[in-house]
Amino acid sequence: MRASNRRKSDQKRNIGKVALERFATIQLGVLAVAAFLFFGREALPASSAATLTVIHYVLTCVGMTLSAWFNRSRVFYVLLLLLLVQTADGWPVPAGLDPFVFGMALYYFSCLLPFITILVLAFVRERGLLSPGGKVIGGFILLQLMFAAVVIMSQDKDMLALINREILFPPDIARQTPVPFTPLAVAFVAFAMLGCKQLLKKSPVENAFFYVLPVLAAAFHFKSAPIASPLFFATAGAMLMIATIKESYALAYLDELTGLPGRRALQDEMAQLGDIYTIAMVDIDYFKKFNDKYGHDVGDDALRLVSAMAKEIKGGGHAFRYGGEEFAVLFAGKGLEEALPFLEELREQIARRPFFLRVKQVGEKRLSITVSIGAAEKAPGHKLPEEVLKAADEALYRAKGNGRNCVCS
Repeated sequence: MRASNRRKSDQKRNIGKVALERFATIQLGVLAVAAFLFFGREALPASSAATLTVIHYVLTCVGMTLSAWFNRSRVFYVLLLLLLVQTADGWPVPAGLDPFVFGMALYYFSCLLPFITILVLAFVRERGLLSPGGKVIGGFILLQLMFAAVVIMSQDKDMLALINREILFPPDIARQTPVPFTPLAVAFVAFAMLGCKQLLKKSPVENAFFYVLPVLAAAFHFKSAPIASPLFFATAGAMLMIATIKESYALAYLDELTGLPGRRALQDEMAQLGDIYTIAMVDIDYFKKFNDKYGHDVGDDALRLVSAMAKEIKGGGHAFRYGGEEFAVLFAGKGLEEALPFLEELREQIARRPFFLRVKQVGEKRLSITVSIGAAEKAPGHKLPEEVLKAADEALYRAKGNGRNCVCS
């Protein structure tokens, strides 16, 4: 009971930290810069709007190129849609159409389509630009555009009235903004749902979608200010481009299960080491038996637990997922004698940390997890980082031979 209460207490203390990690990203900094520029627009030169329009087109084209290169279909299609929306103001009025109704319809759909698209794509798995799933997303965008074109060209006032129907918000609140009622409601729902999703699982692209929503709402709300549309659309383009880069980096360098940097990141770090460093190899004891007995899901939970504790190692150590049940810890600028106390502390913390398994009709079953650690430093016998890594692996085997749950060098 006490152990269960301690775990609940730890979870409560971590809620604020988790929320901060989910939302405090570079996207928030980009949003702050955009807000600063907009509310200080009086001090900007008259040519700022034209300059920002060019910047928006450049960022959008670069973002579309990157998302196509890295096979990120969701970002590609959102950027494509935003490019069409940004250019919509300059479209000529077809002959025979009422300019006022045409302009109003174009504005209504310019507000509505991005919010619907982001809401839907935030809950769709990434399938790749040219995959069947990617083509379905492209078809979804095309159908929206075709529907909008039919309504705009037919000047269907009943449909436009439906888009501006008073829903979700009280009329006295909704009328404070020129954004039509339906797009405003969709934006509000999307923002709430993406916010909840970010608390559960952080994704660079979905995090960008979360911040793009208020940015687009600001662009549509302040549409009468010449700088608003180019500034906020450029901001949205920058956010999505950054998200593409971050997600591509995560795929290449971060381990999906544990969130730790992977072997490729370790190799890059090893290439930059100086003359003094220590490398340690950490291996979960009897992990195969543990996995076979309790199942792969429980084994994954054990890996996450050990990785979370390895990530918090002191002394300037950096943890990496090496593969399987093995982790590497790198101490740049520290010799073996300096690093050993921190490795011993990590071993003790993992051994003391309870691991609970839920068992039907029994409740929680307490298990113990231990690790064996081998460490080595740069020395005359092994000067290259790869040689030091091999020496650390040999020390790990000695630790296992000495009964496991110990540190050897």
